[in-house]
Amino acid sequence: MVPLDAASAIVLLEFERSYGLGFVAPNGRIVTCFHVVSDEPEIVAHLADGRALPVLAVCGADARRDLAVLDVGLLDATPVRRPSERLATDGTKVFAFGMVPNEGRARWVEAKLAELQVLGSSLTVYRVDGDVPIDSSGGPLVGEDGTTLGVVTVAESDDGLVTLGVPWKYVEPLLGKHQHLPLSSLSLSERKPPRREIPTHSMSVLEGSTMAGLEASTEAIAGAIREGAPAYNSGDVAHCYRVYSDTARRLIDGRRDCPGVQKVLREGLARAESMKDVDAQAWAMRDAFDGLLAVIEKFMRTQGAVQGASKPRLLN
Repeated sequence: MVPLDAASAIVLLEFERSYGLGFVAPNGRIVTCFHVVSDEPEIVAHLADGRALPVLAVCGADARRDLAVLDVGLLDATPVRRPSERLATDGTKVFAFGMVPNEGRARWVEAKLAELQVLGSSLTVYRVDGDVPIDSSGGPLVGEDGTTLGVVTVAESDDGLVTLGVPWKYVEPLLGKHQHLPLSSLSLSERKPPRREIPTHSMSVLEGSTMAGLEASTEAIAGAIREGAPAYNSGDVAHCYRVYSDTARRLIDGRRDCPGVQKVLREGLARAESMKDVDAQAWAMRDAFDGLLAVIEKFMRTQGAVQGASKPRLLN
């Protein structure tokens, strides 16, 4: 049977035209999935004890991991219990919640964990097997011991809908944030890039560079784009910029055999760091990368080093 304290922590989130699930965290805030509350202008949290509290602000959000933490000024409701620091193993019995149609309450179902799914360098999730309701996103993933292992999210895959659990280790850092953001910050609206300013370089900028250094630089930049662009597109702009800027600094520090690459990246970093908005910073670094990739490709073709190479594919 599902532990009573977990059931008492369930929160029904009321929107203008629909409902979603969340739960009370140990610090009195409401945890849910980012996609459950995105683009909602007003949210009312209905607690298990009958209280209805308007959401006052967003305390933290992580669109890449589909998490959001909401402030309702609540300090005295039954919260979920934290799990141990270890990830649960496959085969573990778990409980999830879904809403009862037209009744304004939740029901629980029993399921079990399948093997962990690695979705990227910064995201590992539980795969949940069982008859989990499709409206379970945002509710807690509860173990037999009553602790909350993570947050349930129902996602689309090539094989149809799958139920995942975002581990608690990703929730904990958001609970420590003291942001007071408006609900409008939970927007999935398509981002429009600023006007691109991709620099055009003369091939002379690469004089004195070794072919091995240029190949290594190209691979490093391509790897940064492969990680940074999906992060940007999922809403984690800060992570995207961090990947781009960290890669640039590593190349500046380590590629003494490519002085031109170092020069171009220094200029790109200086331009990015002069900007206040992280979105603009990410695009400034992307401009620097794309300009550098273009001149390296042109240079290598003239050297006969690349036969039939295709133009690097832009991911953003």
